[in-house]
Amino acid sequence: MIALDFRNVTISYNGTLSEDAAICDLSLSIEKGKIMGIAGESGSGKSTLAKALLNILPNYAGVSGEIFYMGRDILKMSCKERNALRGKEISMIFQDPATALNPVRKIRRQFYDILKSYGEKKAAMDSRIEMELMGVQLPQPRRIMEQYPSQLSGGMQQRVILAAAICNRPKILVADEPTSALDASIRPLIVEELLRIKRENNLTMLYISHNIVELASICDSILILKNGRKIEYGFAEQVLCRPKAQYTRELVEAAMNSTYK
Repeated sequence: MIALDFRNVTISYNGTLSEDAAICDLSLSIEKGKIMGIAGESGSGKSTLAKALLNILPNYAGVSGEIFYMGRDILKMSCKERNALRGKEISMIFQDPATALNPVRKIRRQFYDILKSYGEKKAAMDSRIEMELMGVQLPQPRRIMEQYPSQLSGGMQQRVILAAAICNRPKILVADEPTSALDASIRPLIVEELLRIKRENNLTMLYISHNIVELASICDSILILKNGRKIEYGFAEQVLCRPKAQYTRELVEAAMNSTYK
């Protein structure tokens, strides 16, 4: 079953859907329960594609084409319908946990805001938050609930973000550079945690990263973007081990050289 289907999607920030669009005539699909990686240099359109899926592009962005989620075209939904999908059906982990969390609100209050918006009864919230924090392997969840983000390490902050992203049991999880702001020693642990949660919840994942090596270890398929255009797309092994495009070969070579220096 196809979970996400992008058909001839073009996205522009300059008011016209022209050749210099941030995403240009992109078509691809993701099977339910699979992980698709998106790689490319900064400005290639990776995050733009994710934001279009979650309806969080700026108002001046123009979008054409079709984005089907479980057979329904997201772009033809009303704003209310699309907003209802966000967080409940399609959720996102942002790049930097320090900016994704509100620095002046305790972790408990930030979860309250999320759970309240989806109808969770207040009497059940504390036990629910504790369960979600334990679910991402955070020790002493009651203590963490009473702390501010700045009192947690980067790895702990990212686990909190992950718990918040999946607390409403979405079907699609978008991870936008989820390890790039973390220390190298923490990154494999967060990736392992993401994979565990993906398996346990049968999530479909869109995993955005500039780290080809990281994508190679977790993704079923990989899309390579450059200047908003699809350079290469296919099974992860084929794209990374037998790339057809020169740009893909250069990305893989650069990643390998960086890894083994």
